[in-house]
Amino acid sequence: MNYRDEDPARTGSPDQAFNSFMSDLTGRDADDLDFYEKRPIMPDTPLTREMAQCKIDTDNFLRNQINRFSKSIEQRDAMLKLHGLEVE
Repeated sequence: MNYRDEDPARTGSPDQAFNSFMSDLTGRDADDLDFYEKRPIMPDTPLTREMAQCKIDTDNFLRNQINRFSKSIEQRDAMLKLHGLEVE
C-alpha cells in the first residue's frame, strides 16, 4: 500500500500525466505537434473589429486620464511610455 506521499497519482509530474492522457487518446506521443490539427487564423470578423475599437477606446481613455492627472510633462511621458502609448 502506498502512503499519500508516495502515491504516483498525487505526486507525479503534471506533464507526465498529460502526456500519458494524450497518448491514450491519440495513440501518439503528446509532443508530436505535426499530428494535431492546427486552427486556421481567424478572419476579420465583426468581433475582431469590435475588439479593435474597444482597444482604441481604452487607449484614448487611458491617455486622457494620464494627461489629466500627471503633475509634470516628464511624469506624463513616462506613464504614456509605460503603458505602450505614443508620446506626443
